[in-house]
Amino acid sequence: MSEIIILQSGDAAALNPNQSGFAHGFGIFETIKLSQGRLCFWETHWQRFYDSAIDLGLPLDHTPEEALAAIRELVQAEGLRDGTVKLSLLKEGAGARCYVYARPAMAATTSVRLQLTTKHPLNEHSRLAGHKAHNYMENMLLLESARAEGYADVLRVNTAGVLAETTIANLFFIKQGRLCTPALSTGILPGVIRAELLQLADSLAIPVEEGSYTPAVLQEADAVFLTNSSFCIRSMDTVSGEGIDLILPSEPRPLLDALTSGLSDVEMKKSVLLFDD
Repeated sequence: MSEIIILQSGDAAALNPNQSGFAHGFGIFETIKLSQGRLCFWETHWQRFYDSAIDLGLPLDHTPEEALAAIRELVQAEGLRDGTVKLSLLKEGAGARCYVYARPAMAATTSVRLQLTTKHPLNEHSRLAGHKAHNYMENMLLLESARAEGYADVLRVNTAGVLAETTIANLFFIKQGRLCTPALSTGILPGVIRAELLQLADSLAIPVEEGSYTPAVLQEADAVFLTNSSFCIRSMDTVSGEGIDLILPSEPRPLLDALTSGLSDVEMKKSVLLFDD
């Protein structure tokens, strides 16, 4: 069995150091954008959370309605309208605890530079591939190092040497009018915004390609951008490292603009109003 624990500002979670949730980082999490009192893409986030719990053997006995009620209680008690809501499911004995809490958005960066590296490949064969697991230390180490050097993020390849994802986002690029992104088989996280963007592109009759790409393909890209739940879409101006030195054109990019505008509309339609002033 699992239980839902609401953590308000100033609360602390009591974790048993002898249990796997604490000792091994045995758990999964979701990071959900709260915008103007609306929880964005709630159903898609919950489904990914639930699917990972089932696949990894973590008990999650609550309905999405129960989880949403806990989130609403937290947000209303805190008076939050904008920010980040987190769900964490941590293993404890034969069961699990589901924590609901809010945190400030990750520190923003004004950098639009992306650092390509092949030194720390993503393991597409890992048992945790495709899951948003609490074992996130490697990602944070790489991100901190990149930002210390003036980059927005690190673009990683997998063990096969093909493009995968960044430490906190999925990768997209536009090439000859086609929207391209690494396939899930490369070991990437099935991002919520990634999935929504692919659906949007289909509805706009934009050709889509999910595949395995070597880093050299970026030299032919007309635009490179990242997606995640916090910033939705962030366009990059440069990609450099490992023999790549790409400067993206600054002229208008109608396809990217259409996707950005369309995604904003979809976000509003697929959000849940938690409370209204």
